[in-house]
Amino acid sequence: MGGTDIQSASVLNDLPARRHYHLMAGRLYGLDALRGVAALAVATFHLAETYHLPAVPIGYSVAVDLFFILSGFVMTRTYEDRLRDGLTTLGFIGLRYRRLFLPLAIGSTIGLAVTAAMLGPSIPMTAAYLLILLFLPAGGPHAFALNVPAWSVFVEIVANALHGAIFARLSNARLLVLTGLCGVLAAGAAEGHMYWGADIVSILWLIPRELTCYLVGIWMFRRYGDAPLGHHPIAAVVALVILLGIALTNAVFEIAALAACPFIVRASLSLPRTQWAAWAGALSYPLYATHFPVILVSFWTGLHPAAGAALVATVAIAVTLAFEIRRRPLAISQELPGQAA
Repeated sequence: MGGTDIQSASVLNDLPARRHYHLMAGRLYGLDALRGVAALAVATFHLAETYHLPAVPIGYSVAVDLFFILSGFVMTRTYEDRLRDGLTTLGFIGLRYRRLFLPLAIGSTIGLAVTAAMLGPSIPMTAAYLLILLFLPAGGPHAFALNVPAWSVFVEIVANALHGAIFARLSNARLLVLTGLCGVLAAGAAEGHMYWGADIVSILWLIPRELTCYLVGIWMFRRYGDAPLGHHPIAAVVALVILLGIALTNAVFEIAALAACPFIVRASLSLPRTQWAAWAGALSYPLYATHFPVILVSFWTGLHPAAGAALVATVAIAVTLAFEIRRRPLAISQELPGQAA
């Protein structure tokens, strides 16, 4: 038995019997619900910020952190066995690229069109657009100027690459050590650089924080599988809304809200098959990937904030109907796609 086989056996031995519970559980509607709430929180924050509306108490940073916890959980659930059984890291990244590309490309194309209309086309703008289609930053102070939320998709791909190359082969003990190291780096980064932005320096500072969240998601699924925490999933969704509402109060509340997210994720897992949750999950990534450029269009064309919000929702629904349902042609009355798989 080679070294890699020994490592894989060590990982498998770390996992409890419930690790393979997901083979029978199917879709996780609780995660759909949480994903939808988080995407709506980020979009609402950007709408209020762009229109200079009164400050909206939404912990957008914790919403993004939650995305990475969910991603680590779902990627482990969906792909980790395959990564040990022959799926290469490059193949994994190809699957993720295909899954994430179209909504981000649509949002970024809208961003390119509106930016070119306002500032005039340029070679750097075209280069930034081509890079964003590859999920890569342009560098400098405007790494993702055409579609600001794309920075987190770039970090997601970094996390996925590390998952395929390293994380999938680590034992739980080593995974926890790595999670702690990333957490320490994240704390140090927060101490010296609190600004959340799409410039390359901010993104580099944020990578340890989001890797910590992603690693927590991996460990959660390895340890507990799909086994829910309690039987009150609606309370978990409500708790997330409340926590996002208080997270910006101060750093202590933000840390507390982030620390509660893993428990909220597990508590949501008992949510039964529910139409509104399926819709929330289906709309979450199209909304996240397109809302910022659409908000800029509405603002620069003088639309009322309510009309801007309606335009954001219309584009997100259109992208969902055009690509998400087409990707998995299931009857709407039965199920809608929303997993990040």
